[in-house]
Amino acid sequence: MSLITLPTIDFPNIASDTPLWLALLTTFIAAMSGALRGRDPGRVRYDIVGIVVFAFFLGVGGGVTRDLLLGNTPPVVLREPAYVIAVLAAVALVLVVGRWIARDGWLFLILDALTLGLYAVIGAQMAIEYGLPDIGAIIVGFLASLVGGIIVAVLRGDTPEILMPGQPYALLSILGATIYVLTDQFNATMAALLCVGSVIALRIITVRWNLRTPSIRTIGPPRDTETP
Repeated sequence: MSLITLPTIDFPNIASDTPLWLALLTTFIAAMSGALRGRDPGRVRYDIVGIVVFAFFLGVGGGVTRDLLLGNTPPVVLREPAYVIAVLAAVALVLVVGRWIARDGWLFLILDALTLGLYAVIGAQMAIEYGLPDIGAIIVGFLASLVGGIIVAVLRGDTPEILMPGQPYALLSILGATIYVLTDQFNATMAALLCVGSVIALRIITVRWNLRTPSIRTIGPPRDTETP
């Protein structure tokens, strides 16, 4: 009696063997978010250079940070022109149809969560390959997913949103990197999928039910910022 064998599905390891199209999609979505921030109404209006700079830092800032931390120089973005092309394509799209792109829409939310998870997992995986301990890999993944947004906020003269009470974002990044590092030793492919899937699911949950981090109570009375 012959046994029926089910076909096995060979999932690619999106952490250690990220398909180029997925890496470029991640860069494109992140760069589009940066360009949209350049078109947000605020105290300052930016020219084309400002929008490109915002798109560049959000699109490839995380990857450059990761490579510099690990000594992987020159950074990948400087060795692969397709990343710069992806950033410029995102800028062109925002300039043409930016007014119709809703940053708070569900599609953009899911894609943004995808980029957050991918930057975290790829950063953590590369840190492991470079021989860093688990805590070091988590830190690299955490910084890789957030540094670009911090730089853009500083350039805009804003306090980075991850430092203030609101819907958790930095916490999702560090949680995703931690999940990957703790499960990578069992199955690297499933660890990567679990990390990215968890970040996307938790991001949707926090937005759907408006879950927010509380502010920490200050010590003593608030300071008077006005000069006498």
